[in-house]
Amino acid sequence: MDYLFYSLGTVGDALPFLKLAAALNSRGASTTFLGSEKFSSLAESFGVEFHAVSSRLEYEKTYNNPLTWSPSYNQNHYNQFHLPAIKPTFQTIEKFVKAGHKPFVVFQDALCGARMACVEFDLPFCQVVLAPSGIVSCQSPAYPMRKMIPEAAWTQIIPKLLEKNAKDTHERLIVPFINPVRSELGIRAWDPQDLPKLDQSPNVLALFPDWLKPRPADWPQQVHNTGFILSNLEVGFNRQRLDEFIRAHGAPITFSFGTGIPVTPHLIEKVTRICSDVGHPGVLVAHAETERQIDAFAPPLLVLPVAQFDYLFPRSSLVVHHGGIGTCAQALAAGVPQLITPYSFDQPDNAYQMWRLGAGNSVDILNAPLSDIAAMIQELSTSGEVAGNAKQYSRITVDATDASADRLLAMRH
Repeated sequence: MDYLFYSLGTVGDALPFLKLAAALNSRGASTTFLGSEKFSSLAESFGVEFHAVSSRLEYEKTYNNPLTWSPSYNQNHYNQFHLPAIKPTFQTIEKFVKAGHKPFVVFQDALCGARMACVEFDLPFCQVVLAPSGIVSCQSPAYPMRKMIPEAAWTQIIPKLLEKNAKDTHERLIVPFINPVRSELGIRAWDPQDLPKLDQSPNVLALFPDWLKPRPADWPQQVHNTGFILSNLEVGFNRQRLDEFIRAHGAPITFSFGTGIPVTPHLIEKVTRICSDVGHPGVLVAHAETERQIDAFAPPLLVLPVAQFDYLFPRSSLVVHHGGIGTCAQALAAGVPQLITPYSFDQPDNAYQMWRLGAGNSVDILNAPLSDIAAMIQELSTSGEVAGNAKQYSRITVDATDASADRLLAMRH
């Protein structure tokens, strides 16, 4: 085994890891992926060896829960989903090591069993960052912190907030939860100074281009930007149905909210009314919903359970989405304006970066009045400047899978 990948986030988090693993396999390396049972068939489709360290039920219970996406619920999300995977992840890697393997380990979350195993068994590793907000900066903080604190006070206040956050993390997470697991694994408890930090990782791979955010001087020197890994889920996508809809009604506004917003009848009605108000047909990628066309208002709304974004987005007039970094990347590649409705994790800062690039804007689609949403859609759809910016970035938004795989090969050797 040459490389071991670990990811326990959403499907959008796992896809870049699996695509990277497949790219390394094609170069003659041997790779293994550890993650949720949810990803087993996905790993199989990429031809990557897979080991489950978390159940499908735990995944569904976490990511189908709208509270997971509330900023005030982030700690519970970690406790209920990521924390239980520490022990099985550590023990799985321990078995590999005892069997004579010494893989190069690639992971995203620092507080995970994969990183703990790397330290205990002296394994080489690389930490992956999918979005700019994953790299803390006191000189250029992520949104919304950069809005909440006056710029002149960033370098004075943010270090104090980080210090307080580290102390709180140790008291609320490390002592009551992580240290007992470490004790069960037979490794020493963490003291406050042991809390893992990004700048302590010998290799950091940033899977976004350097133009997405100007590099702050206080980012760790070992951060290497390679670019977006553009990935798609193609299984079950009805391309013919979409083509027929577009021929009949024209380029749609596409709505896709990931797993962050549950698709309820209320949301479907609101999306339908938005399309009616702006006079554009719509396509809603609704995951659990079955394929159907809604003609309650005109123009109609086509509901799809899954869609291939690199096919759908270039055929859309506008993409309204939750702000996941993968969806942002696909929209940039398609050269289509974006209206983002962010809620937590990296989404608010991703929305800020799209606004900074002049390729989109943001709105709270769940709570904003229909008139405000419609006005913003009209503004984005008719702006020559936004359209020009979107086209400009489409020319430089390329798939960086090969560059990222080459970087991982160089790190190991």
